[in-house]
Amino acid sequence: MAVYAVGDIQGCYKPLRRLLDKAEFDPVVDTLWCVGDLVNRGPDSLAVLRYLKSLDDACVSVLGNHDLHLLERACGGRGYKRDTFDSILHAKDSEDLLYWLRQKPLMHSDTALGWSMVHAGLHPHWSMKQALQRAEKVSKVLRGDDWQDFCRALNGAKFPHQEPEGDGLPALIFTTAVLTRTRYCTEKGIFNWHVRSGEADGADDKPWFNHKKAAWRGKQRVVYGHWAAKGLVLNQPHVLGLDSGCVWGRDLTLARLDGQEVEIISVSGLV
Repeated sequence: MAVYAVGDIQGCYKPLRRLLDKAEFDPVVDTLWCVGDLVNRGPDSLAVLRYLKSLDDACVSVLGNHDLHLLERACGGRGYKRDTFDSILHAKDSEDLLYWLRQKPLMHSDTALGWSMVHAGLHPHWSMKQALQRAEKVSKVLRGDDWQDFCRALNGAKFPHQEPEGDGLPALIFTTAVLTRTRYCTEKGIFNWHVRSGEADGADDKPWFNHKKAAWRGKQRVVYGHWAAKGLVLNQPHVLGLDSGCVWGRDLTLARLDGQEVEIISVSGLV
């Protein structure tokens, strides 16, 4: 019984299947963790969703910003030129696939395994417990009857740079941004939503995982994706970054998490 985590798939169905074949993944006994961004910009997002859905309990996924953008588009939100959602939105099983996607959390934790998973990052002031509680508040909305209203609000949102007070819509949007879009923040919890590269533009900005006094640090490690510009992050004691840029023609990467040492397996991307 193996537990594998895969980086951002983004509609790259054929590399995903090659990667799982290379790892000899068996959904009868193995589990596949997906760090989010299952869809968009790649050539076959529909096939990716159908395949992962078919894995049933063998697939554990969190939502990424592109997955949320699909939900935004499904309820009338604005799109972008590079979106590749049409095959999903016009599919005969579109409603079932979108429902399946809405059930996915923004954060997953397995204390026995010693790993947690988010798409992008964590707030330096949040403990693991607090992060999970905040993530669940957003997930509850996405699973509920008001999910379309929330997604429309998210589609046009200007993300707060600091955590808002209270439990209202601004707090839900901020939590969503932290878990699905974080790259840089300060130790005080001020987030830079603009920089997408591997280099910060603020003197106090650091990668979210480089704050030594971060409250979430402890026995569990965090596996994440989202940051193709940084590529694989394998040299940090508390985190494992798996976005190796498959949709940009680089690699798709799988990590086996259940052993004493993390095992890395990769295949080439769209080529």
